Amino acid sequence: MRLKQRSLAGKGISKFLLYVIGEIVLVMIGILLAMQVNNWNEERKARAEEQVFLNALKKEMSDNLVQLTQTISYNQRSRDAAFKLMEIYSGDYRAFAPATLDSLFAQVQWAWTFDPELSNLISIKANGKIAIIQDPVIQSFVSSFEESTKDSEEESLVLRSLITNKYVMMVSKYISESARANYLGTPTPKSKFPSDYNGIFNDREVESVLSYIYVWRESEMDELTSLQKKLSENLAVVEKEIK
Repeated sequence: MRLKQRSLAGKGISKFLLYVIGEIVLVMIGILLAMQVNNWNEERKARAEEQVFLNALKKEMSDNLVQLTQTISYNQRSRDAAFKLMEIYSGDYRAFAPATLDSLFAQVQWAWTFDPELSNLISIKANGKIAIIQDPVIQSFVSSFEESTKDSEEESLVLRSLITNKYVMMVSKYISESARANYLGTPTPKSKFPSDYNGIFNDREVESVLSYIYVWRESEMDELTSLQKKLSENLAVVEKEIK
């Protein structure tokens, strides 16, 4: 009788232990499932937030690429005009019409700078959201593009200072600003002072400044075209990542 009671007691303990273990397993499975669901929700939110960032970044990058392409176009024309005038200094300016010379001197003084809109990019960095972006190429772009624009800006600011503070003043001694303004998109009344082409094409300092502008333009164009390539390539990656 006692043996039978012991046997029943042992079976009761075993059932209880199995029950307890089963409950623990169920609780653990529940916790793991809850964690998995929570992780899935967090991942879904992160991906949705990433898409918001990427769409905003795409718009900003597209606008910057348009502006940069336009800036390169005008600065390239300025560089080419400087080179053409340097050739004319080595030849005979009288072979060219006054309107052609005025146009060339005007184009040289274009001083366009690339002033990108970076509010979305800066916001992503400032708020520590770079990690939400999955693509490492885009992460690298967000981290480095602002600094890259500063490098090109330095070149452009040097040129702007040279053109504004020296070139324009020197050329204006011989050819009035109003004669050049017609080629800069802002026509002004004709000046009463005649253009002195003989004087300007015999001024060694003007020729030297033109050469200096040309050299700086070459360096600036290298910076800008490199920036354009980087922006264009990364924009393609962003567009690919947008779902």
